[in-house]
Amino acid sequence: MNKKRKSRLTLVAGAPNPSQQGETPLDRVNRDLAILNMRLHGLTFHEIARKLPEAGFPRVSVSRIFAIVTKNLRSCREQPARELRQLELLRLDQLQAAHYKAAMGGDAAAASRVLSIMDRRAKLLGLDASAEATNSLDEARNSLLKKLDSLARGQAAPSADCKADAKK
Repeated sequence: MNKKRKSRLTLVAGAPNPSQQGETPLDRVNRDLAILNMRLHGLTFHEIARKLPEAGFPRVSVSRIFAIVTKNLRSCREQPARELRQLELLRLDQLQAAHYKAAMGGDAAAASRVLSIMDRRAKLLGLDASAEATNSLDEARNSLLKKLDSLARGQAAPSADCKADAKK
């Protein structure tokens, strides 16, 4: 039992995992790419941990997979979001294609699904601006135009923040 504890402690302390001792930097890059690819295809961290050995890579813990994915997402913030959006759009396209023919044939449930998919796509792409948001933007625009107009005339009334600063 002491031997098990010692080996567990050496792994926790950061000693190389025996199954990964022969791993080169190129092997690690390939493994990380495989992990990211699996994650982009919707696999969970647990599923990735199970499938890595099947793909010819050494076994990796779920927490290490999470760390690899997190590290790579932090290193390039916009690209993964763009790729994830594209992936979600592809998934929506596939779902819509699966139900579209039935929807056009009069299947009410399929039509409802297609409309839901279309709604989700519009939200993902930012195509749906609600009337409330549009009104708020119009009000903000008009307010800014009035302020700019009064500034141009030299009639700008100081804001509450400016008044408070002037009293100090």
